[in-house]
Amino acid sequence: MGQRLSLDTAIQFVKGVGPKRAKLFEKLGVRTVEDLLYLFPRRYVERETVKLIGRLEKGKEALVKGKVVDKIRNTAAGRREAIIRISDGTGTLELVWRGMDYMLSRFHVGQVLYAAGRVYIYGNRRRMYFPEVEEEAKELKGILPIYPQTEGLSSKVIRSVIERILNAVDIPETLPQYILKSRGLIERSRAFQYIHRPKSREEIRQGKRRMFYEELLKFYLRLNWGAKFGRRKAVPLKKTGELTDPFLKGLPFTPTRDQLRAMEEIEQDMAKKEAMHRLLQGDVGSGKTVVLLYAALIAVENGYQAAIMAPTEILAEQLFMVAESFLRPLGVNVVLLTSSFRNRTKRSIRMQIVTGLAQVIIGTHALITDETEFRNLAVAIVDEQHRFGVAQRARLLEKGKEGLFPHFLVSTATPIPRTLALTVYGDLEVSRIKERPFKTKVFNRIVFKKHRSQVYKFLFGKVKETGKQAYVIAPLVEESEKLENVKSVLELYDELRAAAPPDIEVGLVHGKMAYEERKKEMERFRRGEVQILVATTVIEVGVDVPNAKYMVVEDANRFGIAQLHQLRGRIMRSDEPAFFVMIAPERMSYEARMRLKAVANITDGFVLAEEDLKIRGPGELLGTRQHGEFALRGISLSEVSFDPLLLQMAEVCRKDARRILQRDPDLSKPENSLLREALEKMELDEVVDVG
Repeated sequence: MGQRLSLDTAIQFVKGVGPKRAKLFEKLGVRTVEDLLYLFPRRYVERETVKLIGRLEKGKEALVKGKVVDKIRNTAAGRREAIIRISDGTGTLELVWRGMDYMLSRFHVGQVLYAAGRVYIYGNRRRMYFPEVEEEAKELKGILPIYPQTEGLSSKVIRSVIERILNAVDIPETLPQYILKSRGLIERSRAFQYIHRPKSREEIRQGKRRMFYEELLKFYLRLNWGAKFGRRKAVPLKKTGELTDPFLKGLPFTPTRDQLRAMEEIEQDMAKKEAMHRLLQGDVGSGKTVVLLYAALIAVENGYQAAIMAPTEILAEQLFMVAESFLRPLGVNVVLLTSSFRNRTKRSIRMQIVTGLAQVIIGTHALITDETEFRNLAVAIVDEQHRFGVAQRARLLEKGKEGLFPHFLVSTATPIPRTLALTVYGDLEVSRIKERPFKTKVFNRIVFKKHRSQVYKFLFGKVKETGKQAYVIAPLVEESEKLENVKSVLELYDELRAAAPPDIEVGLVHGKMAYEERKKEMERFRRGEVQILVATTVIEVGVDVPNAKYMVVEDANRFGIAQLHQLRGRIMRSDEPAFFVMIAPERMSYEARMRLKAVANITDGFVLAEEDLKIRGPGELLGTRQHGEFALRGISLSEVSFDPLLLQMAEVCRKDARRILQRDPDLSKPENSLLREALEKMELDEVVDVG
């Protein structure tokens, strides 16, 4: 009898994995057998027919047959490429593996083989990078799941491990029979089979439909189960104007119609005796933070406290700096609380919070620990909502006093279609801010690495000529052995300091710096003492320097669309034109090229998000999360926005959850025992994602 497994079995104990490969799986968020079952394919490739090499199309997946005509080890330009060249009489194709010289010894000239992968065409050369290769076509034919990958862990390896798991694990059912029957859903075990080894597109559809229903039903049940959410009594807070009026007058811009409408909606909600539940969506540079601070000030001018929770320390710090600059002049005491502060500092800040001296409290998950008590919390704001689980949200709301709940506002820069936002966020009302306070014309350019020196010659000249400032962004903090030809922020800083004219000061900011050091350097940049700031993506959100009008992003192909759009937002803080330059290698993946072109052509975040979905494929199921992406387990909500049937099912799930809880509020009836067990397990598993 073969190996038997349980869903809780650590992945390293699955045959063929072991400790070394388990570490690679961990990079994909996989620690157990169950985690791997939820690592859904990013896409599926159908390979039914063998294509002629001479007729291959750029960017398309293909299966080809050819004879090995040459083997090459390419070390030009610092690369290490193992190349197997095959031909079928209609043309030649290069099969390329980078950093994997041993692949050359696996094949011999004259050998006939089948290869499958995505086709890249450069002039007359056709290539497949890291293709799957077999001697029999049947091994590569059919519908093949393509998974999120990491170096050393290919889709082929992931498929083989999942195959072993599906043959060795008993998968218990988690939905009651009455739901399966009434909604026409397949069993959970069959859903995993259909998702990971489908025989048809219909099987994929059935598998996804079942898993999507389960995940969203549990999501809605958790929102309302145990009376944690829903409409709750709160202190009615009416705007007095004592702080809110001078706050609006002191802004360096006139609030947009979208901002004013969102503020008015928040005012109306907070004036009621039942707690506000509102979602604020804002595009990059739309002034979302101003609206959040406005909501906090309504609490303060009524004699109550407001808390703003951010998912990472860096985001909390940046939010604190912005809040302090706006609210201190109004006499409002703003404090920052994060878990990395020394115990003595934390005790001092918590004393200010519990006594009410602290009026606006900004922090990370440190705000929801048992040690943090509020005197009279009346407004709870969660920034970048997609990075927090329901359990954290519950703990923040439980910080209210005397049976009253704080008014609740969640914000996200994730562009989710309005219909989807209304569906996904349950009973939350939705405010959207699309209009920006500034009408910035941005000149976007993609520049190949061979022209780097000209970019910096242009940058130095413009900074001197205009007196404007610039950001230069690198993807890494330190040099990486694994990523050849990718600049780290430290290397870039040294290089630019040496190259810049003597009257141009170059600064440095990255996530590994201590908070005080980072704050000091950002203040120097704000005051204009630093003309060029070299940074990582720590400046992605919340940094406001209107005089910064230039940005150069090194190795831009390594960034996602959402990140590039967030970064560009830093130079759109005034009406003056801005210049956004993305430096990338000439040879990059088809997807990377399409991403950069999309960012260069589109500045509207909501339109850009839809373009992102088209590039990644509307059927993509997320395995690893992009920044700014809210995901249920195994399911990408962005996928749903392009699938009317899934969108319709989301609405069905919401109604089903409400109906179930109306009939059985505690899920104590025998027929709902599976749902209760699933929710209890989720509460135990819930952890804060601190980015």
